[in-house]
Amino acid sequence: MLMDISVVIPTCNRKQRVLQLLQHLQGSQHPLREVIIVDSGDDQFGDHELSAFAAMDIQYVRAEKSVCIQRNEGIRLAKGEWIFLCDDDIEVPADYLQKIAAHVQQHPEAGAVSGLVLQQEKGEWKAAYDLHSPMALYWHYLFRLSIWGEIRCAENNFLVRNITSYYRRKGNHITKAGWPVITDFSGDYFTTPIYGLGASVVRKSWLLQSPYEEVLDRHGIGDNYGVNIGFPVAGVQVLNNAFVYHHHAAENRLQRPLQYYRRMLALDYFRRTRARQLPASKGWLLWSLTGNMLSFMRVGDRRMVRASLKTIWQIAWGSNPYYKAAKANKKVVEPVL
Repeated sequence: MLMDISVVIPTCNRKQRVLQLLQHLQGSQHPLREVIIVDSGDDQFGDHELSAFAAMDIQYVRAEKSVCIQRNEGIRLAKGEWIFLCDDDIEVPADYLQKIAAHVQQHPEAGAVSGLVLQQEKGEWKAAYDLHSPMALYWHYLFRLSIWGEIRCAENNFLVRNITSYYRRKGNHITKAGWPVITDFSGDYFTTPIYGLGASVVRKSWLLQSPYEEVLDRHGIGDNYGVNIGFPVAGVQVLNNAFVYHHHAAENRLQRPLQYYRRMLALDYFRRTRARQLPASKGWLLWSLTGNMLSFMRVGDRRMVRASLKTIWQIAWGSNPYYKAAKANKKVVEPVL
């Protein structure tokens, strides 16, 4: 049975990026039921621009400036059983959705599937960040921080062996502080409790059950985390033979300290509001944030140190602005440093 896929693209003032994405989608080897563009920008699309893609059923709708609200709106409008959640700065190879459809046919239990999301680091496209340094391994283990790559320490002393064995036993998991750990990328595909959903295909029923949190800032920093942990069946299946390129468009992108601040507040917010789905503790989260702050101090990054201090203070005293806003039924909060 052919996989019924609707594409949902939230965007804001990235017209050229979306037009490039539509060219990629037009060449998809897997047929698309529809493409829904949910635009919150000032530079709107004209009929003449979208008419160039007449082979696809394109719906163009407007929404307020909030990527979470935009995604939820597109998901509600979608007619397909499956939703391709596609960021507007993703480059999608022609065979990407075909590979995902073939995987779902072989694994009918799957409800959220992605390929590898490649990002450019120092001129190289990478999907993972392997740990090679024993000191980095000790640090991540001590502070229960995120690891997004295989452990490949050349040194094989007692501590390295035992910590590596610990992560091997745990597999891909969420730490006591709430951070995702992905160290097992083996096999045709791997399963992980947390993965970026910007190029994922997810059952619409799952997304309706676990929608995007609309109290988060208009950029949706940390939004995919909350959606992941709310899925009825834990885990995203990630294919090793499929991939997209994430170009990290500069337009509308926040500076790193503000991104960090809001991402940590989002993590704390989900820890407080989804305790059964995310068994992370405040103490461990604060401990891990302290580890981050010490790392920023070591390299002399004052802006990140200031962002860390404010984050730790607000979480420690229970004054997370997202949590306060949610209790007051507010939406799209923009915490400032």
